[in-house]
Amino acid sequence: MPKYDCEVKNSKGEILKTTIEAESIQKLASLLSEKGFYLVKATAAKEGGGFGGFFGGSVSSKELMVFTVQLSTLVGSAIPLVEAIGIMMDQTENPYFKSVLEKIGKDLQSGQTFSSSLRKFPKVFNHIFCNMVEAGEAGGMLDSVLKRLASFAEADSKMRGKVKSALTMPVVQLVLAIGCVVFLLVKIFPNFTKMFKKMKADLPGITKFLIFLSDSLIENWMMWLIGTAGVGVGGYLFLQTDLGESLMNHIAVRAPIVGNLTKKVAVSRFCRTFCSLLAAGVPILNALKITASVMGNKLFENMIMEMAVGVQQGKRLAATIKGNPLFPTMVQKMIEVGENSGNLDKMLEKAADFFDQEVAEALDGLTSALTPILTVVMGIIIGGIALSVFMPLFSIVQQMK
Repeated sequence: MPKYDCEVKNSKGEILKTTIEAESIQKLASLLSEKGFYLVKATAAKEGGGFGGFFGGSVSSKELMVFTVQLSTLVGSAIPLVEAIGIMMDQTENPYFKSVLEKIGKDLQSGQTFSSSLRKFPKVFNHIFCNMVEAGEAGGMLDSVLKRLASFAEADSKMRGKVKSALTMPVVQLVLAIGCVVFLLVKIFPNFTKMFKKMKADLPGITKFLIFLSDSLIENWMMWLIGTAGVGVGGYLFLQTDLGESLMNHIAVRAPIVGNLTKKVAVSRFCRTFCSLLAAGVPILNALKITASVMGNKLFENMIMEMAVGVQQGKRLAATIKGNPLFPTMVQKMIEVGENSGNLDKMLEKAADFFDQEVAEALDGLTSALTPILTVVMGIIIGGIALSVFMPLFSIVQQMK
């Protein structure tokens, strides 16, 4: 169905601009007339083109968090939603996000609901955002829902930031270690290799292996590059399969040290997301299904969907997770107390705060443990290379004596 950029006049004589889908201009005029508007001008809307239209666009989680916080502040200050969206559109520097907000503003001016407009941009606004806004509109508490969304976005962004910062240093150390080893084998070791070959020294096994590895890297560097890229792409494609995803999910949950951290992050996300949806007025079954879709781990996703089935069959929420090893006993008890007292969302929020702190402490411990381990491993590797050089040298010196 074609879209039209329209200028319409309302009952107060004000001229409004919007974009509406209609079969024809005649149908468009009739549609607006039924809603009490008079069509002043209509032109066929242009489709997005150029590089932006070809490559698309994106909105980062940080940009969305800032948008949510500022929109919550504006709406909470009694500024009309349409005007608040216009203010946000004017100040955003992301061209793609600016175009999205412009379309949302036009939809609001044409009488569409905020949630229905948000659902047109699933790459920007996820299920949580859209369903909470829809519940807030239905309950007449959009301002309070936006505040909760803002706090949820801030907490989620804070959690992601902690995980990224904790993993940055170990990854940097690992990359530096690999780069250092490759540099030694390609630039330094060949000089000793030539000397050993001239002297026809009797070389130990480790030295022979490193000579082979050094020669292979120098002579067949293209094959190494292609092979490394192939392994990386193959691993990525394997993880996209059901088997690969299932294997990775099991490893993430059961691996030493990392498994415990993964469980805590998942439990925190479950509690934070679920309580936010419940507090916004989303029905419990819908809240469970939405929460399952954003867990990022099939084990937790399947478990939450089983909880939804249990609730649908009439079971209490606490009974659906009783004895489940993925959920700590403390969370099970807090859910039970929350159901009995009618404060399930508040109890889940307390659990989320507790596990956020647990995750922060676990991340600090993981970083503290990985840094010296990687340093020791790097020292052993470089020490092994140095030893493979000095052992033949000692043998040559002994022979000269």
